[in-house]
Amino acid sequence: MFAKLLTAVIDFDDTVYRNIHTVIPSEDLLDDLSGDPGERAYGEALVSRQREESDYDSLIDRPFRYGVAITPGGICPGINSRFSDGTAFGVWYGSLSIVTTIYETVYHWLRFLDDAGIRDGSAGPVIADRRVFRVRTAGILIDLRGKELEFPDLVSTRGYSFTHRLGDHLYRSGQKGLIVRSARDTKGTNVAAFSRDILFDPRHQRYMSYMSDRGNVKISLDADEPRAWVAMNDIRGLFDATTRGNA
Repeated sequence: MFAKLLTAVIDFDDTVYRNIHTVIPSEDLLDDLSGDPGERAYGEALVSRQREESDYDSLIDRPFRYGVAITPGGICPGINSRFSDGTAFGVWYGSLSIVTTIYETVYHWLRFLDDAGIRDGSAGPVIADRRVFRVRTAGILIDLRGKELEFPDLVSTRGYSFTHRLGDHLYRSGQKGLIVRSARDTKGTNVAAFSRDILFDPRHQRYMSYMSDRGNVKISLDADEPRAWVAMNDIRGLFDATTRGNA
């Protein structure tokens, strides 16, 4: 069925970026436990370490549990994504650049605001905190870059029917993942992993914030006030073009 599409593989070993929702800590969680500065410092360091270890574990493992822990027909019948309908298996997504992760996640964030009925600005500007991780990704990937010219459904904005069938085929045949052009950033590339076996050593890269004000989106690389906001069309200028991971 996919013979003309699945013609190339790549032995991939590089950094991939994952951009997730977060909440920037702003409260002293230990202020009512001890007044001793030394004890407070120890406690804060312990909480920070445990939080970071939990973040790193869930960063890789959580997407693969979506199709197992959330059953069809339940309260939340799966997590629908480009290469999985979320009912049988989960897919981990990342991008080769931070800018691409912004385009990808802003698109889905705005859809969430639409579903919640708050994108119209009636409640004022909406701000979301984000956290970007870098993850070493190494393994044999199906290489679909350039295939979107012959198979435009790979990057379709109309629906995922074709890519769901493709993802199901690759997952059931034991493929570890694929590399493909981004549907949201025409200059970007994404990796979709079907197995955690190819994902290693997640590390914090940076915090950032998104703001939607009546549908107009701006980005800030400042997680705390005062934030400096930049329009989506100007985000590439925020990053050093000579560093591929930040381009």
